[in-house]
Amino acid sequence: MAARLIVNPRYAEAGYGARQDVVLSEDDYHAAERTILDWPEYAATPLIDRPDLASAFRVGSLRIKYEGARFAVQSFKALGPPYAVQRLIERAKPPLILSSATSGNHGRAVAWAAQRSAVACRVYMNESVSPGRARAIESFGATVIRVLGTFDDALARCHDDARNDGSYVISDAAQDAYPEVPAHTMHGYAMLGQELADAADDATHVFVGAGIGALAGAVVARLWQCLGAGRPRVVVVEPLTADAVYQSAAKGRLTRTDGSLTTVMDGLSVGTASHLAWEILDEGAFGFLAIPDPPAVAAMRLAHEDESSLVIGETGIAGLAGALVASKDEDMRRNLGLDQNSRVVAIACEGATDLEVFYRLLNDARPA
Repeated sequence: MAARLIVNPRYAEAGYGARQDVVLSEDDYHAAERTILDWPEYAATPLIDRPDLASAFRVGSLRIKYEGARFAVQSFKALGPPYAVQRLIERAKPPLILSSATSGNHGRAVAWAAQRSAVACRVYMNESVSPGRARAIESFGATVIRVLGTFDDALARCHDDARNDGSYVISDAAQDAYPEVPAHTMHGYAMLGQELADAADDATHVFVGAGIGALAGAVVARLWQCLGAGRPRVVVVEPLTADAVYQSAAKGRLTRTDGSLTTVMDGLSVGTASHLAWEILDEGAFGFLAIPDPPAVAAMRLAHEDESSLVIGETGIAGLAGALVASKDEDMRRNLGLDQNSRVVAIACEGATDLEVFYRLLNDARPA
């Protein structure tokens, strides 16, 4: 299957406006920043220069924003759900039970947040999620509940149980009971956007993966707020089989993908994007790129081969895989404005949340 690119016809050069401000305002960001900066473990994750990849991709520079160094969670998820949990605990009545559905990273972050706050936690996982990811979640004291079917089935079970026992679902997706949770999650993710604005304000392009789109939306929002018309062109990357944001861009409205949702990039296997994220991405993202699985595995190997030996999981690799695909296609290079002078940042949104899966994929890797 060939990759597909849409350059956003609704892209707004400047003017972070009222539509976006409702989702993530300056006040929203600064409230999250004050909280997260107060966490004793907080530190900005590294921006790793990879001249070998810049040469291979025929761009001026290529840097990887490496979220594998983010707290004990080893992914960007440590910024959003734990911030939402902290805000929820401020107003909820004990005893408190947290719950979430996950393919790995989200549940790990919620379990970490629950442990830090000494509250109970249940994490629902569909049957295909690896045992290693379940063990990682259980290591934070959470109870893992397996559900037959897909991630959507796990999420439905999570919500059903919460309605019956009053537990609080921590999710990026919209929910009527406490809509502030997905909003606060995006506000926490905006810290990553601020770190990029501080450390890579010269970037011309940023490639970021999207499942539900919350990270991509938050990064676009904060770069837009900080850098305005001078912000980098953000390219949102998804699997071809789980391309909800791409399909929404194609139709000009939030829509569900009809893809199979079967992909090696398991954490991006989502049928419908977040409506909050879409309010940002609809006018703020420069391009929407859907890619097949082989470039993801190829990019994992490329990242690991250099002396820096970066361990990037099959979900976190989407940004770098998108940069790989776009750099090798002359039409995409032209449409995205990629050339020998481009300064590219790829967000690697996780380390390897299951090392057994990581090394199995590397051993099975084939050229893209």
